Amino acid sequence: MRSYKCLNMDQFSKDNYSLVPIRDQDKYEIMNWRNAQISILRQQATLTKEQQDNYFKTTVAQLFEQEKPEQLLWSFLLNKKLIGYGGLVHINWTNKTAEISFLTETSRNASKEVFVSDWVNYLSILKTIAQDQLHFHSIYTYAYDIRPNLYVALEKAGFKETTRLKDHVEIDGKLKDAVTHTFYFDALTMRTATANDVDLYFNWANDKVVRENSFDSSEINYEQHVKWFNTKLNSKDCFFYLFTDANNKTVGQVRIDKTNEEVVIGVSIDANYRGKGFGKQMLDMASKAYFKQFPEATIIAYVKEVNTASIKLFKSAGFIKMGTLKVGTDNSIKFQKNKK
Repeated sequence: MRSYKCLNMDQFSKDNYSLVPIRDQDKYEIMNWRNAQISILRQQATLTKEQQDNYFKTTVAQLFEQEKPEQLLWSFLLNKKLIGYGGLVHINWTNKTAEISFLTETSRNASKEVFVSDWVNYLSILKTIAQDQLHFHSIYTYAYDIRPNLYVALEKAGFKETTRLKDHVEIDGKLKDAVTHTFYFDALTMRTATANDVDLYFNWANDKVVRENSFDSSEINYEQHVKWFNTKLNSKDCFFYLFTDANNKTVGQVRIDKTNEEVVIGVSIDANYRGKGFGKQMLDMASKAYFKQFPEATIIAYVKEVNTASIKLFKSAGFIKMGTLKVGTDNSIKFQKNKK
């Protein structure tokens, strides 16, 4: 089995499906599938064995010699039997994006259930590679609007339609749209917290880093936390904004609380998501939501002078340094933000 230099694994699996680096033994089956399904591809003419041999001998072989190839191709197996192939193509290593390529054995397109299952499982494995191995920001599909089942699969896998070019291509004498669907790995969804989130907030509050950066660094008692959380949750002056990523995993929270005539903001990020750029998004989204309700408000943040990461974060989110002061025994910086 050949290996890609940019990956630390060769085989990726989910249930009975697996992706392995594209195999030379599969080239003629792939050629036949492409020729049979040429209408859905950006392929101008049927392929010959000579052309396929040359493609695998030159283009494909070189992919395994490069640190950052323009594409990564895999054979797609079900119970160790070849049923498709595809990969990440038109890779932009600077912007960390790539287009998805995928084609299955021709007869598998006849059943909606089989077609959707193949695509959803393929995309699930591909997302793992793109996010965990390559740390991409997004992956996308570009397809002609002639396969409605494709959109069922894409939406089921969490992809969103991002562009549509009307009447972009002529297929069998009819003009068809070209549609792009994108999956953003760093996209966040915001919701307000509920009583069911009490334990999640408790674990975040007692995180070692959170406690060190808090003005009161003592460990929090669970019973006291529950009482405090429920009180704040029911207060008209306190807003808990909770954030999840594209895979519905919790990333962190922002709390905006009006106390003593000041509107004070605080943020905490789950340990698994620190250093990935989510903090600015969270502060931006929470501030925007608060200003939508209270456009005349001024949001204040207090940050310890030793907490350089948070200082950098609030500056990046448009908070202005207003001065330094003592909060308890700690030297601190006061930031503020108004609606622009």
